Amino acid sequence: MVNKMKLKLLFLSLLLLSTSLQAKTHLNGLQTIASRGYVACGTDTSNSFLVYKDEANEWRGPDADICRIFAIAMVGNENSFDMINITAKDAPKALDDGKIDIMLGNSAISAKQEISFPMMAMDLLYIDRQLFASRHKTDFESMDGFKESKVCVVADTLEEENLAEYNQRYVMKFKIITFPNEDEARKAFYLERCQLITGTEFFLNQAVKSLVSKNNDITILPEVIASRPVYAYCSKDNPNLRIIGKWVINALKLAEQYGINSKNIDTFIGIRNRSLKNLLGVETNLWNEFGLRTDWVKVALEKVGNYGEFFEKNIGNESALNVPRDKNKLIKDGGFIGAVPFI
Repeated sequence: MVNKMKLKLLFLSLLLLSTSLQAKTHLNGLQTIASRGYVACGTDTSNSFLVYKDEANEWRGPDADICRIFAIAMVGNENSFDMINITAKDAPKALDDGKIDIMLGNSAISAKQEISFPMMAMDLLYIDRQLFASRHKTDFESMDGFKESKVCVVADTLEEENLAEYNQRYVMKFKIITFPNEDEARKAFYLERCQLITGTEFFLNQAVKSLVSKNNDITILPEVIASRPVYAYCSKDNPNLRIIGKWVINALKLAEQYGINSKNIDTFIGIRNRSLKNLLGVETNLWNEFGLRTDWVKVALEKVGNYGEFFEKNIGNESALNVPRDKNKLIKDGGFIGAVPFI
């Protein structure tokens, strides 16, 4: 009798545990976003090159447009999203707690994150560049002029690893000074504790913009330390959202590959290609199987554009960053950005 009671209690405990895990997955899923009425995206809202509010109090910038696309796909409304100020360090907890659905904010991927953190990558957004910025303007024709300089960098980041490799490879003899976060590194750089600072292009441009003293100059150097893939993330408890996010991001890349953009979307009639039919929801309902409307891609292309349009507007030659597209071209055009057929 006692053994039967123990078995019964064990069974009930396992059932409750299973139900709890299923509930957590469900609560963090697409249905929660729909019932809440908006998508919550995490980013560094202090960096106006990532996201900012315009004169009409509307979110703009690359992270805003990515979140806007998710809102169109998942909620059916381009304005049904919010940008939440979350640092890269706080992203795992914010995703695990359900404070945000998706983390953006120029976040890179690493093996440690994949194994140890409660977050997983959805898909590649774009490839950023890690550069140097100099505290004063110089006439050096190469990086050799900066040998033995002090360099500020954020500790325990991909940028620190890349800097150490660069330092060793080119025998620069840098004195590397690490800081716990970007704000501390930036402050030390402003106070001339180091002649150089390294980080992503988004970070360094914000550092230049944030310098308030008119008596000082910062120069972003052309030397590229490394290319840096940037991903969108969601919680590991949310595999369905990862799948949805992956194919939503892929849709913009695939649209460019097919030559569809914001200006010609209405001209695609008589489509025979199965992948293209599925993408645009023409006589198919594949997007419905993801829980999305079949026509969301058409709306997103009208509002944001395809991947190329998104890039040029927010990062490329139409933006304040004016970053050359280079590795962010589609594979067919010599870049690293791939698009998968939607079948």
